[in-house]
Amino acid sequence: MKNLDKYVTTRQAAEMLGVKQRRVQVLLKVGTVMGKQLGHDWLVFTPSLEKYLANKSKRGRPPSGTPKLKIEKKRDGQGKQ
Repeated sequence: MKNLDKYVTTRQAAEMLGVKQRRVQVLLKVGTVMGKQLGHDWLVFTPSLEKYLANKSKRGRPPSGTPKLKIEKKRDGQGKQ
């Protein structure tokens, strides 16, 4: 792992997503978000968090906190999202 600036701790990822730290650990375990395990701790790949938020269903239980990670929807040349 040469470039660590694209990685955050599970605690930071939880704050970014507005969820509990345990939820981030579950997302890592099932492969929904990508990360690297360093001993007992995990580093979460930030672009995978962005992808998760962009594709997350609006159904289900609301987050336990307010997400701090903002995802901007990309527009194509025809004005569609």
